[in-house]
Amino acid sequence: MNDKTKAGILIFLMSITFYMMLTTPYTHALGDYILEFVGLKAWTGDYSGNHLTIIYFGILFMIFLHLVGKYVIDGLGIRIRSVFLIFVVLVTVFYSITGITAKNIKKNSSGLLAIGYNPAHSSMNYRYEDNKFVEFIAEFELTNYSDEKKTFYLSIDSPFYREDGIDPISFYTFDGDRAVFELEGNETKLFLLSLDNYNVIWNRNFGSGGGTVQQLVLTSDKGNKVRLDNKNFFGFELSR
Repeated sequence: MNDKTKAGILIFLMSITFYMMLTTPYTHALGDYILEFVGLKAWTGDYSGNHLTIIYFGILFMIFLHLVGKYVIDGLGIRIRSVFLIFVVLVTVFYSITGITAKNIKKNSSGLLAIGYNPAHSSMNYRYEDNKFVEFIAEFELTNYSDEKKTFYLSIDSPFYREDGIDPISFYTFDGDRAVFELEGNETKLFLLSLDNYNVIWNRNFGSGGGTVQQLVLTSDKGNKVRLDNKNFFGFELSR
């Protein structure tokens, strides 16, 4: 193995080790999955608390960074600018591959799992008094990655609601029927839900709040349910 090949391998290992620490819109940091596969914790909590992946892979990254500096930059005389450019290109390629792979998985997923939720375009504000909403508006973006039209019922959920025994926020027509939502094949749509358009039902007695929509539960006409999480691009099937 010649020196240039060794240099390329070292730069590749430095780049992939760095990428293992990055969270993308589609997945947790890939290092999380590797650590969990070998039986180690990636976080001190349930994807919360201290991110241990950064510690493990950060140490590896610093080792490879040192080796690149010693054998590639100093030993072979390759300019730092060139090494940095290769590093940026490789990380960009890894990111693109992750995105393409995740989207293909969604595209070929069955039923409502083919729908993806983009939390970057979500918001919700409400005021609840005397067992009813007096103010409510929610906005979020969904994408149907499949070629088939998807029709579903929808509710807004949160792990905090479930801990307190509070049902998800549901949407009905003013005639009392559950509101039906749809996405054409390969369509991305921004949904805007308010009291002007829907009868919004919740079993909470009072309160007000705002922020992002944390979770959505989509239900098919056959009763199959999928939870879309702002931290999980792939979604979670609740029942079939």
